[in-house]
Amino acid sequence: MTPGEMTPDALPRVSICLLTYNRGHLLPATIDSLLAQTHTNFELIINDDRSPDNTEEICREYARRDPRVRYFKNPVNLRYAGNQNAALLRASSEYVAIVHDGDIYRSDLIEKWTRALVEQPTAALVFNSLEGMDESGQVNFVYRHPYGPLVPGRELFDDMITRADSPIFGIVMVRRSCVMEVGPFDPRISTLADVDMWMRLLLRFDAAYIAEPLLRVAPREVGHHNTSANWKVRAQHELIYALNSARRHDDDPGTVADLRSQIAPMIWRQRIRGLLYCLRKGKFRAFTEGVAFSARRLDFAAGPIPDSVIDWEAFDSSLRQSEP
Repeated sequence: MTPGEMTPDALPRVSICLLTYNRGHLLPATIDSLLAQTHTNFELIINDDRSPDNTEEICREYARRDPRVRYFKNPVNLRYAGNQNAALLRASSEYVAIVHDGDIYRSDLIEKWTRALVEQPTAALVFNSLEGMDESGQVNFVYRHPYGPLVPGRELFDDMITRADSPIFGIVMVRRSCVMEVGPFDPRISTLADVDMWMRLLLRFDAAYIAEPLLRVAPREVGHHNTSANWKVRAQHELIYALNSARRHDDDPGTVADLRSQIAPMIWRQRIRGLLYCLRKGKFRAFTEGVAFSARRLDFAAGPIPDSVIDWEAFDSSLRQSEP
């Protein structure tokens, strides 16, 4: 029987890792869409990054009603990168879906993701086109990409390393063994660690793509820290390019320098756009911070950037030590 002929129940078991923080008002719709999946053989791990709202109450009620739901509240706030690492360590399946609070998932999402990875054994992750919602929940845009069912990893990496945006959002299914092989989500990139992770995976493995909008992404709330006016996030963005340009050609410093010279104009354009955004929004303090930030040389112009030394054992140990 081919993967396409398998019934949903015949597909491998999945760990769905729902990352959440302080969005209790949006959680029920997200959880309901996940529990209604056509592929029912899964555990739903809700990884709460120590929310101060009623998230715990909501999740414990779902866990009481459905044995597939497992709720965890981090002993300390780990930020986005750390929350993903904790969720991966708690997952028991090789097939791990990473999903976010507030988003709505089509009922066949997990089935299609799982089939794609079964059909494409060289792929470490699968992603898809998706729809974006406005504040009222209406779809106002669609992200589509010109990829086939299997995307060669280094080809996709080379596309990502020379563009300012990421075609892969943080909502994917991964092979747990592949993520464990390349190492944890980097805590130095606490907000954008997913983009760095996809690049690291693509240097060793391929990606699968589904040309269907299998999910709807909620807009960021007012006051969310990931904006063009946050220069700490801009620094993380630039660190991703510094690290991964070196990883792409780690045995050829000259080729690394050539790649970085291609990347540099794009990064400068992003800095200028950030400054203009601050002016348009009247964020004059952020504008002043941005001027100081933009006066710096690009990080990778000063020399090699040390890679992360974190490993899974160290992260797991620190997580356990912080537990009450």
